[in-house]
Amino acid sequence: MRFQGNILLVLSLIFLIGCANVSSPLGGPEDETPPKLLSSIPEQGQTNYKGQSLYLTFDEWVTTKNIETDAIITPRVTGSFRSRVKKNVVEITFYEPLLENTTYTINFGPTIQDVTNSNIAENPNLSFSTGPYMDSLSISGTIKSLLDQEPAEKILVALYSDQDTTDILNGVASFINKTDTSGYYQFPNLPPGNYRVYATKDKNRNNKADSQSEQYGFYPDTIKLASNVPDVNFTIQSLNTTQIRRSSARHFGEYFDLTFNKEFTSFEILNQDNLFYRPEGKDKIRFFRNNLNYGDTLELIYQVNDSLNTDLRDTVGLYFSPSKLDKSDFTISLAPNNSQAVPGDTLIFKFSKPIINYNLDSLLLQIDSTQTVPFNQDLFKLNQYKTELNTGIPLTNYLKTNQPLLTLSSKPSAFISADQDSSTLLEKEFRYTPPNETAIVHGQIITNAPNIIVQLLNANTRTVVRETYQKNYRFEYLPAGRYMVRVINDKNNNRKLDIGNILTNQIPEDVHYYFDTYYQTKVIEVRKNWESTANISF
Repeated sequence: MRFQGNILLVLSLIFLIGCANVSSPLGGPEDETPPKLLSSIPEQGQTNYKGQSLYLTFDEWVTTKNIETDAIITPRVTGSFRSRVKKNVVEITFYEPLLENTTYTINFGPTIQDVTNSNIAENPNLSFSTGPYMDSLSISGTIKSLLDQEPAEKILVALYSDQDTTDILNGVASFINKTDTSGYYQFPNLPPGNYRVYATKDKNRNNKADSQSEQYGFYPDTIKLASNVPDVNFTIQSLNTTQIRRSSARHFGEYFDLTFNKEFTSFEILNQDNLFYRPEGKDKIRFFRNNLNYGDTLELIYQVNDSLNTDLRDTVGLYFSPSKLDKSDFTISLAPNNSQAVPGDTLIFKFSKPIINYNLDSLLLQIDSTQTVPFNQDLFKLNQYKTELNTGIPLTNYLKTNQPLLTLSSKPSAFISADQDSSTLLEKEFRYTPPNETAIVHGQIITNAPNIIVQLLNANTRTVVRETYQKNYRFEYLPAGRYMVRVINDKNNNRKLDIGNILTNQIPEDVHYYFDTYYQTKVIEVRKNWESTANISF
């Protein structure tokens, strides 16, 4: 009996040890199934709801992430709300009572997820009414970025009643939503009325557009909503509506800087000649002392213009002080910046500082040891800031198949800057480019718009490579590479893109791109001796 008892004791211990070492099975597929909404209080589409809390029940345990800030409730509620999760139930409690006779729509977005793999709940959105009926009208459309015409993803779209005295620059809308990955938005469950629509890249999440730092846009017409209104499409872009003003005027090292509160489009001195200055960035003008005495103050009248086409005319006392800070370097670059010259290339010198003098005897453009290209001073053109010198020499006039090389030599002291710097030795070779080593992009712009701008863009940098104003366009002698063709509907024929003005309800000019429907791309890739056709119709 004792022996049998020992056997029973050993078997019991083995059983208990086995039970204590239970482990989860290894392997198996990862859970990718999103939580599914089983029921809600109120129910979807319920009317006459009088509660102050909402309950959403899912088919598995869930958690919330940034729900207080990222869930979108329209119309906007007074005050805020708190959320609480208990296993598979999400509870939303509002601090203030909901409005009477109002249809509410709540878009939870990615804020509700399962607890295991953070799978986002599938369509947990909820609509209900505190009155006897559900509003059922809708406004929808697509938002794009103006310059690249790409869908504007996760952009805040704001809907204002025309009875509201605010707009997206100075007030929060009653109805807000966000675009999806295709730039599409929709406001469902709206009551009849008149509305205005805006959109912004709301980086600081204040539900408004900060024009100094955020892209935004607007639909120009008031929408009279009596039935569903689709295709309310428009673009967002950057436009600083702040009134331009001078933010500082002070010397920096040996220089004197005028700084403005925003980017300017033009700057002009009205009462003084022979001053040397240039832009330092997009919001600053830097003056150079040249031969002015330290400590002397010169009364200066200037005019500056901004992107709103508003002018600021002001005066400032210009002065210079000695400084131990080193002056900036004096450097020179050339255009074209590569060695392969093509028809249309003109020799241009570009300077890091304004120049006050140049010496023609120090400039030499050689065809060979016995032939040189003459520099004609009458053809020279300096830009407003004296930082670019166009020589008027078309390089390919002297580059031929039998004469494929030009050598430029700019000797020391060929140029003197406004800081009295002397240029150093600069040498560069330009070579003949055979047409079969280049590519052509051409096409036709099919439109009844009277004035257009056709731009060839570098597809990698999105910078403008060439520009023309002809509907039958042709860009020749292109290096092999990747390009895009962009067309601007130049409505006022000022040969630049006008991006609109929310203060005057002026919309941006239309922008269109060539799009290859076969390859589903805007990019035109060309190789040497290729010719590519890109027609655009609008």
